Amino acid sequence: MTKLLIQGHHSLRGEVELSGDQQTIMAIQAASLLSTHGTVIIDNVPATANVVAMNQLLQSLNVVIEFDRHQQILKMDATRHIEPVKISGQELLAAGAILARCRHVQLVDNGVNPEYQQTMIRIGEFLSQMGATMTTANEMIDITADHLIGQKIDLQNDTLATTLTLMMAATMAQGITVLNNPYDHPAVIELAKVLNKMGARVHGAGTKVLRIQGVTFLHSTDYYALDDQEEASVYLIIGALTAGDVLVRGARQVHLQPLIDHLEQMGNTVIIQRNGIRVIGTRLQLPIDIQPEISRFTGSYTQIALLALQMVAQGTSTISNFSKSELDVLGCAVADRYKQLKYEDRQLVIHGPLKHYPKVVTTNSPMTGLLALLDALVADQVTMINPAEVAGGSFVHLIDRLIELGAKIELSFE
Repeated sequence: MTKLLIQGHHSLRGEVELSGDQQTIMAIQAASLLSTHGTVIIDNVPATANVVAMNQLLQSLNVVIEFDRHQQILKMDATRHIEPVKISGQELLAAGAILARCRHVQLVDNGVNPEYQQTMIRIGEFLSQMGATMTTANEMIDITADHLIGQKIDLQNDTLATTLTLMMAATMAQGITVLNNPYDHPAVIELAKVLNKMGARVHGAGTKVLRIQGVTFLHSTDYYALDDQEEASVYLIIGALTAGDVLVRGARQVHLQPLIDHLEQMGNTVIIQRNGIRVIGTRLQLPIDIQPEISRFTGSYTQIALLALQMVAQGTSTISNFSKSELDVLGCAVADRYKQLKYEDRQLVIHGPLKHYPKVVTTNSPMTGLLALLDALVADQVTMINPAEVAGGSFVHLIDRLIELGAKIELSFE
């Protein structure tokens, strides 16, 4: 098993190129099911575990997949007869497209993350509002609908997967669907663009109200994927975390302004450039509370990176609306033997800077691996993380890019 040996406490400096946005790509992979004519083509597609898993789901549905990993071009032909299968986890965002195409979808609780169970239930409830029939049995939700009818739906505090699912379902519903307070994420805007290129009528993407007029037919299109703005967030935080100087090419202010404001309030310098965003970090990070608004704006990996940044702040800070699943991630990666972390009433209180980090960490998911990796970059010690494949699994070429920025990381094959 390959392990990482990391000598921490080095400032990282240099430039980073981003991969295509995973959430957007996964949404468009699911949306390809709505095309009954031609091939949907996506360029700038990284071969991440999530993208590959979605390809496997599409193939199980009888979609023809051609994926050139070197050229990063993905082609999807869903013109053949589509057979529904059971879906769970991150695949839940395909529920709306599968239901619209097949009139039947089954959602299964995989028991991995409690938040997926809640997403399952909410998707079922919302699709029921649109006229679907929902039955539950043995931790599975069975949904059928000969047709869906447009409704007004409030998505306040719901997940990104819920918003994307309902957008796809609504494209072929009868009448107009109004989605109030959709999840604020670049994937929502990009999916709307692609659906409209396929013949849908989606209006208001990027605002508090999405209006979708149903159509009866969608066709193929092509799309060059937006650079991954969550990946951009993590690299910007890494620059701040290590008191470094990092330019993230392809990072966009329009998608990252809440994070930019937060980094500046903690004492970092953020410079908006024509080709990206540059962050110049400081060793004296100020403790700034993370409010629910930032948590709603950011993805899971960004939240983990922000958690690592709060741990080095010089004082007490609070992360509101901190879930039990996020606490489990923290427990896997940090041995809090000095009572600097306290969790109560969905709030995590951090008394920073954290003085002691574990020297050996075993990871079981990309999220725990990312937290362990970021902590290791900060700690003035040598940290061993295993397995290396999981620790660096959150983004394509993460370890290679960190090394290019000056991180002291070695692979051990013991």
